Amino acid sequence: MSFGIDHPLLAVHDLARATDAARTLGFTVNPGHQHPWGTANHQLLFSNNFIELIGIDRPECLDHQDDNGFQFGRLIEGRLSRLGDGIATVALDSDSIQRDHALAAARGFAESRPIVFRRMARRADGSEEAISVALDVFHDAERPFLTQFLFQQLRPPLFRVDPTQEAHANTATSIADIWYVSDDPAYDAAHFRRIHGDSVVRRGGDESVTIHTLKGDCHLLSAAAIKARFEGLGDLEAEPPRAVALTLTCRDLEAAIAHWEAHGIAYRREDEDRADIAPGVLGTLLSFEQW
Repeated sequence: MSFGIDHPLLAVHDLARATDAARTLGFTVNPGHQHPWGTANHQLLFSNNFIELIGIDRPECLDHQDDNGFQFGRLIEGRLSRLGDGIATVALDSDSIQRDHALAAARGFAESRPIVFRRMARRADGSEEAISVALDVFHDAERPFLTQFLFQQLRPPLFRVDPTQEAHANTATSIADIWYVSDDPAYDAAHFRRIHGDSVVRRGGDESVTIHTLKGDCHLLSAAAIKARFEGLGDLEAEPPRAVALTLTCRDLEAAIAHWEAHGIAYRREDEDRADIAPGVLGTLLSFEQW
């Protein structure tokens, strides 16, 4: 069993600017929340996963440690200070954190244990109520931006309180793929085997590696291979290994393009069913594919 993509955390220096950019791209943006480790967020919700825009709003809280001594806020800060805006880490879907922790521990990721944190959630009527979330972080200090973590909403009805937030003017419906650049895909594949298991990690051409999950795939590519797929990324340094692009499915690519043109958003048309938004718009390359 592998764990499906729940949401990439797209770290941004200016959260207000990023949410404005997301709206201009045609995303519906939900109300913001705060975390105990000094960050705040907004979410771009799809039916089965979402993108989290995350920024630092209380730097005095960045040294907050969870029960394992992990400093989540410092991971976000590290991404921003070292590389600028972009994906810092990826959450994986879990409906039983203890069961899934046991699976990952059996595969070799037994360094930490699940933790629970609480934040306020806004109901559709504008009221607020505390919501609890369980996390289990799979972190390698030498490759910090390959970090993934199990994520379980302990009170799911409080999370998706407004179905209209899943409708987007650009017709995006889901995250299908997360694309990583790596200086050594075969080496980094071992990190993902410890999380997802051997059976879903497969070698491809050009030294690429694909991790098939229950909700979308993760891909590890060399700098040359990822540039060949996404010309809009230009020349990339392969270190540190990190996520640099997302594939988003959409219902109507022409409608997405019409929205971008109406709002002055540049895009690159790759073929009849695909168009890419350069990383300068929202911190990572977004590849829209009509499925």
